[in-house]
Amino acid sequence: MPIAPVVFVFESLKFKINANDHSPPHVHVEGRGTSVRINLLTLDFMDDHTDFSQRTLDRVMGEVIKRKDELMEEWEKYHEEN
Repeated sequence: MPIAPVVFVFESLKFKINANDHSPPHVHVEGRGTSVRINLLTLDFMDDHTDFSQRTLDRVMGEVIKRKDELMEEWEKYHEEN
């Protein structure tokens, strides 16, 4: 898979959109030795398990909500619409 561009960094966590990734549109959040994926359409976590604390997950989700439009623009930049 091509290198995932970092869209932004928040509290040392990298928010990435993978080129040629599967649907639904989602963002990968990586850092502190763990990761989680968030669906950009439903704003649900896509992983059943992560080592992020609930406090960190809450802050991550808040940032995704705040920057959803930016993240969707990045997704669309790397993925063709069906």
